[in-house]
Amino acid sequence: MPRTPQLTRDLRAALSAGELWIAFQPQYDLVPAGPSDAPAPTAPVAVEALCRWNHAVLGAVPPDTFIRLAEQGHFLDEVDLQVFDRSAEQVRLWRHSGHPLGLAVNASPAHFSRRYADTVVARLDGLDIDPAGLTIEITEAPTPQLRPEMITAMQTLQSVGVSISVDDYAGGDTTVAMLEALPIDEIKIDRSLTQRTDAEAHDAIAAVVESSAANGWRVLAEGIETIADLERSRERGCERGQGYLWGLPMPSEEMDALLAAV
Repeated sequence: MPRTPQLTRDLRAALSAGELWIAFQPQYDLVPAGPSDAPAPTAPVAVEALCRWNHAVLGAVPPDTFIRLAEQGHFLDEVDLQVFDRSAEQVRLWRHSGHPLGLAVNASPAHFSRRYADTVVARLDGLDIDPAGLTIEITEAPTPQLRPEMITAMQTLQSVGVSISVDDYAGGDTTVAMLEALPIDEIKIDRSLTQRTDAEAHDAIAAVVESSAANGWRVLAEGIETIADLERSRERGCERGQGYLWGLPMPSEEMDALLAAV
């Protein structure tokens, strides 16, 4: 593994050259007519865009590694915005081909600000993308959403129809009461809760689902890898799901094939 400064320079170069690529993970409705008791050929309702990097020498660099490098190098906002631009253009093409997919993209709390929100809104106009089909996901821990500038950014995005999602919710430091104070539209249950079968995990998800009914949130279960995970998520009241049960995150060409088959 090269020293961190060299790897950071390589990442900057890959970003500038457009060598980062996007994997798409489909999201499915679980109720009332989502996938049954198997990964059936039901059409996904949205895709999450995930950044990937194949280094010329090292091969695939884990996202946790290069995302941290980009954040430390103060250019993670450029990575996030490039992923947004490219994935939005791809989803626009799919929608024009008759596949009404929504798009979910990640935004780091490190740069989630009014400036970021204004940039997204401007690019939505330029890309001719319906804001109602876009969800911005922000990581749940450590509770960065409570910063005033982040609240303003959320409200700016919501004002044009963009949805805000709290990603990786695991019932830890962030409580349901904290979530209720935020201008959000979706909670993504982390795989660490989705895959657990104990009463504590069930109660943690039940609290989110109950609050979602009162607040108008959508609840999405991440990490659905088995039929049991799927059935448990449905029983718990999660409305959407994503996970390896339906396959790994895939390049756009594989998504083309998946959409053609449903």
